[in-house]
Amino acid sequence: MVHLATFLQYEVTKLKAFVITEPLKAQWNNIEQPTNPGSQEVIIKVKAAGICGTDVHIWHGKHGAVTFPRIPGHELVGEVLEVGSDVEHVKVGDRVAVDPVVSCGQCALCKSDKHNICHQVKCLGVQTEGGFTEVIKVSADRTFVFSNEVDWDVAALVEPFSIAAQIGERLRLDANDKVLVVGAGTIGLAVLQTIQGIYGAATIVADISAKKLEMATDMGAKAVVNPKETNAIEKAAEIWDNQGPTVVIDAVGNTKILKDLCMQALPGTRIGVIGFMADELAIPPVEITKRELELIGSRMNNNKFPDVLRWFKEGKVDAAKLISHKYKFTDIEKAFDVIDKQPDEVCKVILEF
Repeated sequence: MVHLATFLQYEVTKLKAFVITEPLKAQWNNIEQPTNPGSQEVIIKVKAAGICGTDVHIWHGKHGAVTFPRIPGHELVGEVLEVGSDVEHVKVGDRVAVDPVVSCGQCALCKSDKHNICHQVKCLGVQTEGGFTEVIKVSADRTFVFSNEVDWDVAALVEPFSIAAQIGERLRLDANDKVLVVGAGTIGLAVLQTIQGIYGAATIVADISAKKLEMATDMGAKAVVNPKETNAIEKAAEIWDNQGPTVVIDAVGNTKILKDLCMQALPGTRIGVIGFMADELAIPPVEITKRELELIGSRMNNNKFPDVLRWFKEGKVDAAKLISHKYKFTDIEKAFDVIDKQPDEVCKVILEF
């Protein structure tokens, strides 16, 4: 039997969704209350959502996987209003984080527990409608319960930290590594905190923003480097007496930067690639061969939400430090404007519903 939320939760207000209709243009759509969840679905009242760089690219019409109109948003948390008849792990009233990775569940990759690289994988808010809406219906297996000890705003950062968890696993990080993180935006700083709090490896952070480098220092970076002033790999090698970096992570998503990192990396370096750059990476294969470089891709996350929620609860990372701005959901266009005009001042922007 389907469990119903209270009648008042459906009638208090008209439901709104932020719909991007074309680059830099959007409208507020009144949407019907989602009802009658399937046996394996849940209906969620969104409480907080983060604005990601992906959302900004969609807003500017620079994301090749997106067609308009589109409701963006893939960093969302909320309260369960209704659950399907076969859903057992969540109940009405639970606080849940929504993993935006949607796989087919049937292909060889999915059956090998590699859902994030499923041939048909989709992400909420990108290939399908996302979380910048007051109420959303999602597959129950994409929801993960968290306790009242974690604030809504902080919980909205589970998804960025899941990216960090994924790259950490992919790179086989351990406490003996010496890591250079290039880029101190939300993802770069989440990666820094994950390396520090989970793996205990020494980390140097490079960025051209003095403000972001200040944040990295506050979060425990061993040293910070401005690449406009100093070559980041050379500086890191100097600090580590040419014993590192053993790992370099590109958290910028810029092909030229990645090429430079590959060309300058020390022998045996593992190079982590998070960004979705579509232009050609022109590296002579001999540069990879003669130094035995490992170029390792990492896409979204693969079932990392439980780990990250545990980190939040146990205080192993401090996601609140990444939040620079908060806006009401209805002020989302103001938020995009601030992101565009004040990039040095912005880290993570949270929308509150």
